[in-house]
Amino acid sequence: MNFAYLVVVLFLISLNLRPSITSVGPLLDLIQKDLGMNGVASSMLTTLPVFCMGLFSVLAIRFNRRIGIEWSLLIAMLCILVATFLRIYVSEPILLISTALFAGIGIGIAGPLVSGYIRKRFPQRPFMASVYSVSMVIGAAVASSLSVPLLHKLNDS
Repeated sequence: MNFAYLVVVLFLISLNLRPSITSVGPLLDLIQKDLGMNGVASSMLTTLPVFCMGLFSVLAIRFNRRIGIEWSLLIAMLCILVATFLRIYVSEPILLISTALFAGIGIGIAGPLVSGYIRKRFPQRPFMASVYSVSMVIGAAVASSLSVPLLHKLNDS
């Protein structure tokens, strides 16, 4: 496959591994107030995905063996996409926490597979791990910095 195409795929996958976690932080007080969540419930929005990163990384190995790395990454990305998209429509605390769970499952599956993807697709270019790292940081920074402006753009909803 084309090198540039594979780099873009790596960049886009990595870019999406942190926004579902970091976008919540700047809005946590508002979410907690609007949904009537207590501190424990609202903290689940950021801790549950991180917990899932460790817990569901074991599934990454199974998925990789059964369906391959590319299909596993696709499933993980779809899980993150659906969970993040559903947050637009959620107005119940348990449903919002569920989106954190499913985003965490996707992140937990994708995270370990990205290293394998780099080894498989870029065997002579180990520096591609830096594209992975930088992309994750960019995704986290952009998500957290755009959360409040997006809130205001969407009529504080």
